[in-house]
Amino acid sequence: MLVRPRACVYLMAWLFPLLTLLGMQTGGIGSFALPLFAFVLVPLADLAIGRAPRLPNRAGNQAADWILQGYVPLCLFTLACGVMQSAHWSHLEWVGNTLSLGVTAGVGIVAAHELGHRRSVWLRTLSRILLWVSAYGHFRVEHNRGHHVWVATPYDPATARRNQPYYAFWWQAVTGTLRGAWTQEAGRLMKLQLPGWHWKNEVWQNIAGTLTLALLAWLVAGNTGLLVYVVQAVIGFSLLEVVDYIEHYGLVRHRFADGHFERTTAAHSWSTNHLVSNWLLFELQRHADHHMRPLVPFSALGDQAESPMLPASYPTMIMLALCPPLWYRVMHPRLDRHYQNLATERGLAAT
Repeated sequence: MLVRPRACVYLMAWLFPLLTLLGMQTGGIGSFALPLFAFVLVPLADLAIGRAPRLPNRAGNQAADWILQGYVPLCLFTLACGVMQSAHWSHLEWVGNTLSLGVTAGVGIVAAHELGHRRSVWLRTLSRILLWVSAYGHFRVEHNRGHHVWVATPYDPATARRNQPYYAFWWQAVTGTLRGAWTQEAGRLMKLQLPGWHWKNEVWQNIAGTLTLALLAWLVAGNTGLLVYVVQAVIGFSLLEVVDYIEHYGLVRHRFADGHFERTTAAHSWSTNHLVSNWLLFELQRHADHHMRPLVPFSALGDQAESPMLPASYPTMIMLALCPPLWYRVMHPRLDRHYQNLATERGLAAT
């Protein structure tokens, strides 16, 4: 069993809102402090420090939960500061600060994803509030009830097909996630003998939460504040979708003659165990283990032997995904080897 990490390592995740706040106070080129940290320094740190050993189970750390919950007020405060200051930004600062706010919102979805898998009503409420920052409240509904059921099948909008560029996947995922959430909620309400458009539909509730934040941004800083909120939200959920693109790219579950799919296994999720980026992203990169044990807290996630491993951590893979020819060149040989290995293992098991 891996040595249990001290909870304090997950405090690194707070660097996202804190560096955004620092960039807004510094101004000028300093407004790009967070993007430089996330997409330059973190990949270098992952290369220098390396990966954790590939071991299946770890002891969780309950103390890490308060760090996760603490991200919620930090993210909201950072967004509020950005909206209030936006009228005074130069063009350069507008780009740097809005990009930083979007990255912070994107990592907020990571925290909301973890909170949304918990049984506590309080934690699930925090998840919903945090998702309003990125205007993506319906994500929790589709992710929990749709993605975890249909991952690596044609019915999952969050699974990227082989040869599908990220930009085409983005539209598939964004529209499909909303449709899927509505379908899930309409089905739930039907069982309660209520119409799909009833106010108890969580999609409506999340739209109301998003519109409330947008209205507050407009009341505080007019059109400029509203534009900042909208742009950083789009950046935030686009980061989520590029991560979705990475996590299941090209992986498919076999469909039997009767129409049923094979059960989900660790072979249907890409993972990576780079230490620094996993601390920063609440162990999100141990994605195969999350699909095998979705209710296990992030600090207890480990590695699954069947899971194919990414060649680099998420920050580097995100940049690769934005350049489809380079992405295909890196990923397709690994995808082919993964299925060759699976075929060999299954052949040996059959004999």
